[in-house]
Amino acid sequence: MNIKINKISKLRAIILLNFLLITSFLVLFSCGNAPAAVSSVTAPNWVTSIESAYPASEWVAVVGQGNNQPVAESNAMNALARVFRTDVASLTQSSQQFSQIISSSANNRSISFDESQNFSQDVNVSTNVHGLIGVQIDVYRSPDNTVFVCARMNRRESAARYSGMIRENTAIINSLLTSAVPNGTFDAYARLSFAHAIAKVTDNFQNILEVLDPSAAGRRPGYGGADAIRTRMVECASLITIGVAVNTERPADTTLFTRAAGSFFRDLGFRINEQGQGNYVLRVNVRFEELTQSVISCRFFLDAVLENERGTAIFSFTEDDRRAHPNNASEARRLAVQAVENSFKEDKFAGEFDSWLNSFIN
Repeated sequence: MNIKINKISKLRAIILLNFLLITSFLVLFSCGNAPAAVSSVTAPNWVTSIESAYPASEWVAVVGQGNNQPVAESNAMNALARVFRTDVASLTQSSQQFSQIISSSANNRSISFDESQNFSQDVNVSTNVHGLIGVQIDVYRSPDNTVFVCARMNRRESAARYSGMIRENTAIINSLLTSAVPNGTFDAYARLSFAHAIAKVTDNFQNILEVLDPSAAGRRPGYGGADAIRTRMVECASLITIGVAVNTERPADTTLFTRAAGSFFRDLGFRINEQGQGNYVLRVNVRFEELTQSVISCRFFLDAVLENERGTAIFSFTEDDRRAHPNNASEARRLAVQAVENSFKEDKFAGEFDSWLNSFIN
């Protein structure tokens, strides 16, 4: 392995702290930690002239209004998000994936945050909205009860925070890319997958930074962004052929499960051989058992083993569950078959395989 485990662990600690700070700020804001509205006859100058109160050269600032504080806050935050061109859905999804990978890869390792205390102390903000760290809030209620909210970010301070997070994320991405020798192994693919998850979050950070500091467009990370890493992931996966061999009682189910398992791996970029031949072979056994108790149900037993070229099991999976129908055994069995299919595509098998991939980062 080209990089030392303790180096990856330290860098992962920094990345995890970055993510925890983001999510904790989201919780703070959702719990209503914005200041209470201040009422007065004379409106603060940011209500009448945001530019004079917070010059655009120093601040990214917006004003939202509404008939109550929650509505005004929402309008202000949405306006701020539009300024930063923040793709909220993408940021949320990539952050969740990042969190899952961090959690899985850290299961067997104690992570210390000692080396990141300087970063923790530097982030002294009260709110985070739509993935925006460093948002400051003022609230004013006019005599007619209209509520105005000013949401703003200081360009210099916020840019420094985002630059720090990008720099730290880039360090671990580069380390992972260096160690991910494209040799047709799951180890290399897992490292690229982890780097890709971090890069998607970092791309969002970079977009925000470039609004805060337009000159940052000339200082983008050298690895080329998440799309470039995704290309390397696909190239690595294309070196691996996974054979799928399914054993079950009905030919139609054999075809269905073979295609479901193949679809899962194919979406990750791997080559698939449905005749059960490849660098690795996934051997699947599925059994169904009809039960008649208070309701008619069908229990399924799913066992899967991924073997390497030597026939050694490197990943195994077991699931058993049941699906019921009030009075139709065929329908109960159909639901059980569907559950097995979904397990491969997006449910338990998919989740455990992802966790197994993440274990290579330890």
